[in-house]
Order: sequence, then structure tokens, then C-alpha cells
Amino acid sequence: MEGCKKVQVHAPEGLRCEYLNSPLGVDTHTPRFTWRINSEDSTMMQEGYRLFVGTDSVQVAAGKTNVWDSHKITGASSLVSYEGDSLKPFTKYYWSVQIWSQHAQSPISKPASFETGMMRMKNWQGQWITDSADVKTKPAPYFRHPFQVSKKVKSAKAYVAVAGLYELSINGQKVGDHILDPMYTRFDKRNLYVTYDITSHLKNGDNVVGVLLGNGWYNHQSTAVWNFDKAGWRNRPRFCLDIRITYDDNTTETITTTPEWK
Repeated sequence: MEGCKKVQVHAPEGLRCEYLNSPLGVDTHTPRFTWRINSEDSTMMQEGYRLFVGTDSVQVAAGKTNVWDSHKITGASSLVSYEGDSLKPFTKYYWSVQIWSQHAQSPISKPASFETGMMRMKNWQGQWITDSADVKTKPAPYFRHPFQVSKKVKSAKAYVAVAGLYELSINGQKVGDHILDPMYTRFDKRNLYVTYDITSHLKNGDNVVGVLLGNGWYNHQSTAVWNFDKAGWRNRPRFCLDIRITYDDNTTETITTTPEWK
């Protein structure tokens, strides 16, 4: 009689939060986690899972957590929403997952990460600023602001909310590879922001942040595009920016937009 074939269940792979790899600026209190089954056996089915979320990657890798342990849940879902205590803003979290199949229990996956953003409106410190040009002006305004970095930087993030389009630069170098940010939105209902890791862009001593603004859909100049020139929100492009610097001694400093920017 031929013996049963032993099926190995590997640790899950392809871990994503909000369908992104290690995202920054996650701004929902219930982020969604997804993963893929890793097995050579095409008949293998997930029958249960367990999620670990914490702020220590070593602990999470070992199945220990200081934030949320879902404990074993029976089910085949690989799309699960966070159900732990309230997430803190500006915090990096690590998460891992373990699954059960009809054959065996998998090892715990390698940790993935996500970092929360503002989370609440009250955490914004910057002011919305713009220039004094007429609404029909087409050329894009430039803004710049010098600031000092006097201690060793552990990490630095830039949070940019814009009505219009923009390019962000630090010390004359464009930040990120995006173009035509942010996405279109109903500007009379909400504004979107983008988070950047700018740690490598900063230097000890003098630094300069620059923003180039475009009209975009916020201040559409054409009179032949779906009447966007008559939109109720239409105005000069404007933006709000916070640069949050965390130093090696765990103190923080925030560089913000103010009317004093050039």
C-alpha cells in the first residue's frame, strides 16, 4: 500500500498592507492585510490564520506582539482588517501571519511593515499657503523655505497636502518619482496628501525645502473641459506641508508651512 505524501506548508508570502508593500502614511484605523499561500501543492487550502501586529520586528517574527494578536481564526480569507487597539500616528508597525491548511500548520511569515500617517486632522501643524496671483494666472508658483538640522537624524517624513499639482524638492533634488500628484478629488469635500521618506535627503546644517505648484484640476484653465473652470472650489493652487524629523535622541521637530515662506 502506497503511503500518504507529506505536504510541506511554507510560511505565507507576498504580505501587503492596504494592497501596498511596506506603505508609508497609512491613514485608516483599520488597515487591511493580504498574503499569499506558499505551497507546491495546488490542492492546498487555507483553513485558518493568525495575525501578529507589533512595534518590534523581532518579537513579531517570533509570534509575540505588544499591539494585536488575532489568535487562531478559522477561515480561508486572505484579506483581513485590523481589529486591535487604536493605532498611533507617525508609528511604524510590523506584522506577520501564520496559516493552517488541511495538511499542517505553517511557520510564521517574515514580518512586513506599515507606517501610519496623520490619522487625525488635529495632527497637522502646517498652514495652507498660496501666492497672491490672479486665479487665471497660468505659470506655476515656486515656494522655498530654509531650515536647520543640528542633530543626527534617525528618520524624516514629509507630509504634503495640495489643492492642485506639485513637485517637492529638498536641497534642489526632486523627492520621489511621482508625477501629477496628488490624484484628483472633490476639493470641496476632501483633500489628499502624500507621505515621503526624506531621511536620505537631509544633511547636517543648512537645508532648503521647495515646492512647485501647478493649477491641475483645482484651478483648471481650459473652458472646454467639462466646465471645470466653473467648479465651486476653483482658486489659486495652495498647499500644506509638515516635515517631521525624528533625531537619534528620539526628540522630534516639525518644519511647517507658514505665510513667511518665500
